[in-house]
Amino acid sequence: MSENHSSPPQKFGKYLRYGLQGVILGIVATAIILFFTTKEETWNYIAQFNSWYAPIILLAIVVAWLCNGGRIWINSRALGHELKYRQAISVSMSTEFGIAASPAGMGGTALRLFLLKKAHVPLTTSASMLAADVAVDLTFFGLLTPIAIFFIVQDTNWTEMFTQLPGWQVGLAVGLVLSGIVCMALFFQTGLWAKVIHSMANASPLGRRQRWPGKIRHLRWELKRSMRRTWLITRFLFRKRRSALLINFCLATVQWICRYGALPLILLAFGSLKNPFPLLFIQGFLFLFAMLVFLPGGGGGVEVATAFILGHFVPVPMVGLVLILWRFSTYHLYLLCGGAVFFYVSGHMEKIFPSKEIEKREPG
Repeated sequence: MSENHSSPPQKFGKYLRYGLQGVILGIVATAIILFFTTKEETWNYIAQFNSWYAPIILLAIVVAWLCNGGRIWINSRALGHELKYRQAISVSMSTEFGIAASPAGMGGTALRLFLLKKAHVPLTTSASMLAADVAVDLTFFGLLTPIAIFFIVQDTNWTEMFTQLPGWQVGLAVGLVLSGIVCMALFFQTGLWAKVIHSMANASPLGRRQRWPGKIRHLRWELKRSMRRTWLITRFLFRKRRSALLINFCLATVQWICRYGALPLILLAFGSLKNPFPLLFIQGFLFLFAMLVFLPGGGGGVEVATAFILGHFVPVPMVGLVLILWRFSTYHLYLLCGGAVFFYVSGHMEKIFPSKEIEKREPG
């Protein structure tokens, strides 16, 4: 893909449509869960909720947003781009909205690359920044994993939850995941994907008239060139800007602890706190599960999976309450606030991301 090419979201309304679909699917799943878990004791648990934790939970989410914007700002500065912090926050919040309001979160990456391009950050540099962020996130969760597994093994509630699952279901799920990974690797590594796309373009009369096969070959060449440049920039970042990566890791640690710390804080507000490390770890898997479902917001699957997990740690009448508060904190709030920033940015693009000529005329 050429660096001069930018593909802005032509129809901003589609993100809103996808976001509403995710909300509706989540509400339907939550309503079903509430129907089966709400009992007379539920009202007593509502009264037990310590409202002082509500602003703490909101503050933790805001800190997570600020850290995410700080990571973009730090990476851009490390690579020589004078990105302003308010621009970085605009990019990060719009990205959160894109993730929440698109199937498999793919809209988040598209919005991030597009807005960084508007901020005069080349596509290859933006891709390198994204690759660095992914590497830092994997490092954080890689360090968290053994700690979480240690506490899961020590906790009888966790072990009982896993042992209650039928062996054939576990084997089938693992087999499907591994088969999918192997098929995707073969599909892309062998170049089969290019042959399939080329054949489809050549089989279409419109494709032949528009010369799609030739354009696809040119796009592949541009993509390979951009990937080489992206790799060189990423390698430079890891070799020459390690201090920036260290700051990025610290910000990522605070970001994920604040974001996924919402569930432990909610349980603490209800007086039913469990060890936070496994909860942080499991929420990471739930986020990945939402991506694999390929529906906005996980299509209600996240709510069902979370309710199943919570049923082993909190009283059944409390499951629906915890689920509503947790989902609001980690999905609906991101959708609402991220959407507000996104639509503001889309309506004030030149003000937030002025052209270089305008920036030169600005004092200071």
